[in-house]
Order: sequence, then structure tokens, then C-alpha cells
Amino acid sequence: MTNWLDRLEGWFERRYDIRPIGEGGYVVRLGLIRYRGPALTFQDGTVLNRGDLVGEVHVDNRRAAALHEGHKGGFRYRREVFRALPALARDLRTRPEYQAVQAIGGPSLFWEEARLAGFEHWPLPWFARWWLAWWERFLLARYHPAGRRRLAEGGRTEIRQIWMTRRTLLERYGGEVRAGERPE
Repeated sequence: MTNWLDRLEGWFERRYDIRPIGEGGYVVRLGLIRYRGPALTFQDGTVLNRGDLVGEVHVDNRRAAALHEGHKGGFRYRREVFRALPALARDLRTRPEYQAVQAIGGPSLFWEEARLAGFEHWPLPWFARWWLAWWERFLLARYHPAGRRRLAEGGRTEIRQIWMTRRTLLERYGGEVRAGERPE
């Protein structure tokens, strides 16, 4: 039986064209959007400006929930994210519609852990921080096997935007950046 949240997620996926990575089967997916925030300067020198094309990373909530069956769900989740990054790097290198993507990322409660994968983080404006933190915590309580009890663990209250540049993604997960490949 489909509930309102399943219908809402289905609508969101269609409306924002959330796509599987590679051939699918990964815990994260990608949507293409225009960056709307202030200019960001990354450690590799990339500057992300308002209007640049970015890949917004979205968690496949059902896949993520399945990882928590049994024990060590957090470790499985991290492993699955790291498994998806080389496939995402391959997509950015080979798919024509991704050639202009400057960075990948989006809002996350797990911004501290994302640094291990190569993401950088910045604070969000207050309203976005409040709204997205509420929504992410709602989804965590909805899909995590421990439900609302999970929210009491770890104190995940601050949400931040996390981004990884195209260059960093390709260098870390897709081999070296080839001569002439964007961005230089």
C-alpha cells in the first residue's frame, strides 16, 4: 500500500529528474540543478558561482533503510557511499549531460563524515538550515529501523551543505583528470 510519503517522494523524483548513478543499484542518486547559493571557493581552486550546473546528491531512502537491517548499518552505509563515488566519477566523465557539472553535493546531516570522502562543507542560511534539518530528521526517523529513537543517538541537529568539485571527484575516484578535461 502506497502512503502519502511514498507518493510525495515519487513526485519529487519525477519533478527533479532524480537519476540513478551508473546502471543503478547505489544508495545515492543524482539530480541536476543550478547552484543558487553564494560563490564558494574550494581547496582545489574551483569557484562555484550562482547559476553553475551542479549534481545534487539524493539518498535512496529505501536502500539506506535496508542497510540497517541487522547490525553495523552505519558502516554499510559508508561503504555504499564510497562504492557509488567511482561510478559517479565515471558518469561525470562519460555522460554528455554531465559535462558542465562543476560540483556534486547538497544538504546533509552527515557533513562531518562526508569530509572523509572528500567533500567540503559550509553553513546554510537559517531558514534552509531549519527546514532541511527538520525534513532530514523526519526521513531518518521514518526510514531507520530504530525510528524516532535514532534521533536521540548522536545528536545530529546541524545540517550543512556539502560539495565536492568535479576535479576532486575525478582525481579521487575516477583516475587522474585527463588533459583538456573540464574543469582545468
